[in-house]
Amino acid sequence: MDQNLYAKINQETDIVSLVSEYVDLTKRGKNYMGLCPFHDEKSPSFSVTPDKQLAYCFGCHKGGSPINFLSQIKNISTHEAAVILGKRIGITFSNEPVIKDPLENLYNLMKDASSFYQFALKNTDSGKIALDYLNQRKIDDDILNHFEIGYAPDQVDSLYKMLRSKKYSVTDMMTLGLVKQNEEGIYYDVFRNRITFPIKDQKGAIIGFSARALNKNEKAKYINSTETPIFKKGEQLYHYSDSITSSIKQKHVILHEGFFDVIASYKAGFNASVATMGTALTSDQVKLLKRITNHVVIAYDGDSAGIDATLKVIPLLKNEKVNVSILNLPNKMDPDDYILKHGKEKYHKLFDKLLDAYQFGYMEYQKGRDFTKADAITAFKKDMQYLLKNADPTIIDLYERKSFDELGIQLLIGNNYSKLPIKEKQIPRQMINRAERAIDTILINLLKENKYYHKIKDNISLTHINNPEKRKLYKDLLYYYEINPNTALDINLFMQGYSKQTELIKSYIETTDYKNNLLIEDDNQFQNIFKHITDYQIQLEINSHIKAIEVLEDESKEAYHLKQIEQLRKQVKNI
Repeated sequence: MDQNLYAKINQETDIVSLVSEYVDLTKRGKNYMGLCPFHDEKSPSFSVTPDKQLAYCFGCHKGGSPINFLSQIKNISTHEAAVILGKRIGITFSNEPVIKDPLENLYNLMKDASSFYQFALKNTDSGKIALDYLNQRKIDDDILNHFEIGYAPDQVDSLYKMLRSKKYSVTDMMTLGLVKQNEEGIYYDVFRNRITFPIKDQKGAIIGFSARALNKNEKAKYINSTETPIFKKGEQLYHYSDSITSSIKQKHVILHEGFFDVIASYKAGFNASVATMGTALTSDQVKLLKRITNHVVIAYDGDSAGIDATLKVIPLLKNEKVNVSILNLPNKMDPDDYILKHGKEKYHKLFDKLLDAYQFGYMEYQKGRDFTKADAITAFKKDMQYLLKNADPTIIDLYERKSFDELGIQLLIGNNYSKLPIKEKQIPRQMINRAERAIDTILINLLKENKYYHKIKDNISLTHINNPEKRKLYKDLLYYYEINPNTALDINLFMQGYSKQTELIKSYIETTDYKNNLLIEDDNQFQNIFKHITDYQIQLEINSHIKAIEVLEDESKEAYHLKQIEQLRKQVKNI
């Protein structure tokens, strides 16, 4: 292309209008500012200067003239960008050399096949059944047209006959997987009595189809085009080309499992929605996503299969340095079901509660696992190690600490306990208060009756009681009931002959609990009391081990204390 033509296109293109397709701009004096579409930022550094016909980021230094901007934002050559912009301003390229695409005929064939399917949806008797089904799913004409949804007639060779009438070769029809030949030499359509979803490449050309059965007795609910010279399933994403502009502008794309989920999200206002095509996400598809955004929201089904698929996708995206969020759908629903049942507004609210990918994995990997068993611990560690592979060291440290503090499980460092990040935790005032009240309840109960004496003696030791006066009183009460196993406690006799803690005893007698005869009524109540006491004691022990570590230089001794902490935290979990 002549350089003067490049200059003319750059000069006559409305750069503000062009950039506004991808960036929300705010006028500042003579210029416009917005968040850069080429990198993540919170403060706008992308400037558009109409007088100079320039769009430039002061942060990452990308942008430039209209042609350069469009070339970078769409990841196409400057020549392709110039042709696109030239057509916008009415420039024809009559002197441009015509380079015929050797696959052009295949693209044209697929386009005509799609037009035929769309026509059949609204203009055949069997197509009306498919149309009624789509209308029941709240899919109107605007959606049908945007997604170019069609219908493959319930006839043996209707598509074949149409394509032959347009002089397409049978070889090309079979190469594209639209037509097959039986043993008798008769040609027949591959897609019959199915709703068709055209699959487009990155430039918007139709390259394949996925077709959904209308007959419930069909073995395969969906069938896809076979791989062809223009279609490789693992290299494409459904609705990708139509999501590029929105994804760049909104700085995220929503990744779904199915076509109807994409359609449902689009109807709800989420234009940047794509889907895999019934297979696991591939590295090629990850690269496609990264070309248009650095933030992927995974919106897979909420059932166990969808959750498993989500957990497998996270590391693939993270390995490419993509930010990942999870849309947490309740009650095993998929996006389409959720919107049909709850409406668009509630669906939008789910996006206000997106989960961090690591947070999602950490929660899901705990479900259904009994961490008192070695196999469950090993499986959890293996899953978390895979999830955190290549994560930022700060993130790894965070989940090492969470796993150790909350579950008593060390994640990434094997048996090298000395490397485990650890620090003393301040014991919550609520935990202390509950423990003290539990001790008071035990003492009042023993002062009133001996019903729970044996259970108390077997479970509550002197070391559970930190207050020295209360500890002495508890020791005296145990001794009294040991000497007088079947005798009710006489307070006066007890103070005269068994205990010197008279002031403490009198203070208990004056309490409302004592006067109202508040006693332990059942085993559940006792278990609660026991839990409050032991929770507090275990936390005290943990902190004592942590303090010991702070003054130790011997790694072997340090490892001993860390091992004790791990076991204590498991006790808390068990209780």
